[in-house]
Amino acid sequence: MLVLQNSKREVSTVNTIKIVAIGDSITYGFPYLPEQSWFFLASKEFAIEHVNSGINGDTTTGMLSRFDRDALGHKPSHVIIMGGTNDAYEGVEVSQVIDNIRVMVKLAVENGITPIIGLPIPCNDWYAETLLGEYREVIQQYAVNNSTVYIDFYSAMIDESNTEIKSGLHCDGVHPSEAGYKVMAGVAIEILRKMF
Repeated sequence: MLVLQNSKREVSTVNTIKIVAIGDSITYGFPYLPEQSWFFLASKEFAIEHVNSGINGDTTTGMLSRFDRDALGHKPSHVIIMGGTNDAYEGVEVSQVIDNIRVMVKLAVENGITPIIGLPIPCNDWYAETLLGEYREVIQQYAVNNSTVYIDFYSAMIDESNTEIKSGLHCDGVHPSEAGYKVMAGVAIEILRKMF
């Protein structure tokens, strides 16, 4: 796995940073346009080339099936992989989700691209959030064990008193509000600043 130090060396070698973010509606920026997404706001902070490959309603299986076209095809230096919310609503097994993410990370590394994993934000549906919590735990452990950088969006968005998205940071219990996307951007910026 490429670690932080390697990504710094890579970036200085090629002198260019281009990031693709692949994910679902929370990457896309729903219910707004991609210009209001956390990804756009974070990329703008660094004035770097970026491609938003978020698709509303997508699952990690869908992301994997289009990874070659929508991530590798753009020849980025970095790819941010974040999914799981729709998987949770569909009741997808934890093992399937982590396998999908593992394969995407492997494909990125094999193609000289630094992978970054985003931890899914909380949702206010108890059943889906229970499964999402299991996904997060396994994804985070996988990232740590494999020296892969991850962005902890969850901790910035969770209201610890009721395990839901903080009031004012969501528009429907699942998708961030504009304020929520700004909070997510801040978390991403903090991690990317350490890398760049």
